[in-house]
Amino acid sequence: MADNAEESGGGGVAGAQTIRRAFAVLKLFRDQGSDLGVVHIASELGLNLSTTHRIVRALVAEGYLAQNADSERYYLGTGALLLGRAAHRNFGLDVVFPVLQGLAQQTGESVNLGVLAGDVAVVVERIESAQPLRFTQPPGTRVVLHASSMGKVLLSFNEEVQRRLLKGRSSLPQLTSKTVATVKDLRTELDEIRVRGWSTDDEESTLGVRCVGAPICDSSGTARAAIAVQAPAVRVPNERFEDLGPEVVRAAKEISTLLPPGHSF
Repeated sequence: MADNAEESGGGGVAGAQTIRRAFAVLKLFRDQGSDLGVVHIASELGLNLSTTHRIVRALVAEGYLAQNADSERYYLGTGALLLGRAAHRNFGLDVVFPVLQGLAQQTGESVNLGVLAGDVAVVVERIESAQPLRFTQPPGTRVVLHASSMGKVLLSFNEEVQRRLLKGRSSLPQLTSKTVATVKDLRTELDEIRVRGWSTDDEESTLGVRCVGAPICDSSGTARAAIAVQAPAVRVPNERFEDLGPEVVRAAKEISTLLPPGHSF
């Protein structure tokens, strides 16, 4: 993000660079999850201090950032909170939440809702298991598609994403010793998932954790979101996959009927 580029972004829309920088600042707060100082913001984004001060002051004036009077660092303000709440409501997450809660209660395990974000899935909602032994994956967590149950159903029910992610590749990054190693093996599994309707993660993204996922499809049958039940491997023997799969599919289909008309994740 060169600091001396033209304000118009090299012939683009006037002011676009400033807007991009302001969003970059907000994304930094989103991803780092703590109070940040101007020097840190400037360093992380490759901006000079005067530019960073100007952007931060503008965001404070609009309520998207606020300043800690003691530390003089900044944090996300009420404007960001209200914008997030509005997105939460407009996506239909308020009506989806009871379905996630019901699935968590029915299975006794944690439940995640994730949405596509480029070539990963991002957790946007989570219900924690009440059991003391559980794996934590808070909202905002980025999930690799080829090594997770949510990711594999998204690949299976979204041909465009599958084509973009796998085109020209023969091998896949290994997150654990159980991660699918080749595109050929993954394609075989994706075909099986499409027929069955649900996917598994057999300690492929994190050792000791097993998951079952199902797609949330739009009217065309394309998935841009998915849900997954996630549990310690000791509570999910092989035969439990067969029990959890249909339960997760039922919840995912119910969610798809609850989303506002014309809305997709």
